Amino acid sequence: MRKITTRQLTFAALFAALAVLLSIHPFTFYIVPSVRITFREVPIYLCSITLGPVLGGLCSFIADLCGTFISNSGNAWNPLFALNAVLIGVLPGLLYRLFEPHMKRIWATSLSIVLTNLSVSVFLTPVWLCILGFNGGLSYWALLASRLPLIAVMTVVHIILVMLLAPLAKRGIEGGSSK
Repeated sequence: MRKITTRQLTFAALFAALAVLLSIHPFTFYIVPSVRITFREVPIYLCSITLGPVLGGLCSFIADLCGTFISNSGNAWNPLFALNAVLIGVLPGLLYRLFEPHMKRIWATSLSIVLTNLSVSVFLTPVWLCILGFNGGLSYWALLASRLPLIAVMTVVHIILVMLLAPLAKRGIEGGSSK
């Protein structure tokens, strides 16, 4: 296992803080109670892809915990959604490291984010919403169908933002040359 440096831990904390900031009211828009537009995942994806799945999962868990406690949405912290948060932090880093040696960075990043969103946002989140009764009376399949268009659009937006910001994040994490 690779040793985690202070610099990496600091950047993971910054990514978590940015994710919390992006999860509060002015930056999150609810279409319906079970569907929202948010950019909270972008710093989590950046953390996972640039720092690895361990720090990505930790960053996402902390962001989920802190975001729940400081948001004014009235929702309680839920371990099922915390599992989603950890998966959103771990999967992109794991998948990116699996794909990156075999394909270009853009494809490795895109495929990592798409597979993460498919497994968590498309399939797992509607299961939790149905189990907890936050489905508005819709069946699993109706809830899934109502969420798909927005998830597809947001996945593309997340990929574009991560592709634009990842080189800057890597440069900051690796540190520039001090002249």
